[in-house]
Amino acid sequence: MKTALFPLALVCSLFFTSATSGATSNQNGCAMTVTYAEMAFAKFKKAYKAKSIADAQSYLKDGILQATESSAYAIQDACNCPLAKNYALSAVTFGNNAKKADKLDELKKWAKKAMDASLDVLTATPNCGKGK
Repeated sequence: MKTALFPLALVCSLFFTSATSGATSNQNGCAMTVTYAEMAFAKFKKAYKAKSIADAQSYLKDGILQATESSAYAIQDACNCPLAKNYALSAVTFGNNAKKADKLDELKKWAKKAMDASLDVLTATPNCGKGK
């Protein structure tokens, strides 16, 4: 039984090592930009799925704060990604528009745009921070 477990453990450890190294090899100084953009996306998505304006407001507030943080990290020297900053600030603008909405359909429209802008941050960052 022990002889069968050793090869299985070896294969599992090799798979885990290769999977985690692939995830970290893309780090270019924009990890915090990406992290905050992902968190903003999650909050904007919760706001989009909310059943009422009142339920969505706290999610929008958190999403706006996280998108603001993402934009701040995007312009630091380690990341140096003006495009990601612009996308993050667009998410902030869309989130603020969603907060001002007086109808749920309008809120959802702006929350969806904020979600999309947050995802755009993720597509912009792989090409940033290189050549330093």
